[in-house]
Amino acid sequence: MRRRNSSSGGGGFRGHLLWLVLVLWSWRIAAAQAQQAPKTDPIEVSALNTIMGRWGLTASSEWNISGEPCSGVASDKSDWDNYPKDPAIKCDCSSNNNTICHIIKLRVRKLNVVGRIPAELQNLTFLQDLNLNQNYLTGAIPSFIGKFASMKYLGLGFNPLSGQLPKELGNLTNLLSLGISLDNFTGELPEELGNLTKLEQLYIDSSGFSGPFPSTISKLKNLKYLKASDNEFTGKLPDYLGSLTELEDLAFQGNSFEGPIPASFSNLTKLTNLRIGDIVNGSSSLGFISNLTSLTNLVLRNCRISENLETVDFSKFAALTMLDLSFNNITGQVPQSILNLGRLQFLFLGNNSLIGSLPNVISSSLKVIDFSYNHLTGTFPSWATQNNLQLNLVANNIVLGSTKNRLFVCG
Repeated sequence: MRRRNSSSGGGGFRGHLLWLVLVLWSWRIAAAQAQQAPKTDPIEVSALNTIMGRWGLTASSEWNISGEPCSGVASDKSDWDNYPKDPAIKCDCSSNNNTICHIIKLRVRKLNVVGRIPAELQNLTFLQDLNLNQNYLTGAIPSFIGKFASMKYLGLGFNPLSGQLPKELGNLTNLLSLGISLDNFTGELPEELGNLTKLEQLYIDSSGFSGPFPSTISKLKNLKYLKASDNEFTGKLPDYLGSLTELEDLAFQGNSFEGPIPASFSNLTKLTNLRIGDIVNGSSSLGFISNLTSLTNLVLRNCRISENLETVDFSKFAALTMLDLSFNNITGQVPQSILNLGRLQFLFLGNNSLIGSLPNVISSSLKVIDFSYNHLTGTFPSWATQNNLQLNLVANNIVLGSTKNRLFVCG
């Protein structure tokens, strides 16, 4: 009996030992699998390689280690915005329990890339940031651009892209920034841009667009930057822009908008930069700027403003560094309050109907002053010889000292 018990106990011990070995072995296999580096989705690898080959580009060894695109700086925590080399990618390797990587950012900027936007790009379906700025891409933006449901930043500017803007852009409802400046588009902006309600930045200056500005832009309540200068937009300057109260930078120069400048613009109290110009008809008031005291740059050039500068208390504009009200029909005298502004560097009041003599004192911050083509009188101001000051008084009635000669040019 004792032998049988002894034998039975030995078998139980061996069984437990075998079970423990199996558990440890399984744990080691699982640990080894967990430590394996995640792999890039093969469909995305193929698409990326095709795109790079078509554009004659090679991947950086810093993010394409041993032929695996999502490796090195592509998958670490390094700063994407300050990574100095192009082309560049960034990946998210959290899919399938940290075993699969997806390309979420692609930047091919200033690399003289030629040709159309390749169809293979649509296979990078997880893209959140696409920057193809400053190349020689041609043709239309393909409609498949609307497939990138996760896209937050899209930059296609400074390319000779052409055709009409695809309405499918309106599908990118997570978009925060859209940059298509200095392209070669035609036609009107699609109304579907109003679907981009998260949009904070819209850069469409010098891009060839025409027609009225779509009313659906009024839905973009999060918009902070709107650059739409130097196109062929027509119709009334949109009154609804005054409802986009998050705007910090608004540029609408070089179009064919009709005036007047809407009074609703007085609601844009977060503006630091405002540029409006080349209004084709109507008469605008200057009073709307009275509340915009955060401005650092104010350009209302050729806006058909017929008003006295005294209607605005410029002493409230302490942050102003540039003021351009040239090519209007502004009347009255130059207020001392403007020339006292402690940060003002550039002052352009040429081609107006200003009268009277110039104030006796100016801020030491001023570097450039243009009062040309007005009806100013009086004597040559003592501050005109201030160091490094560029002064233009051409076509006024300023008297130079006691010579009784009219001064036509000063620089």
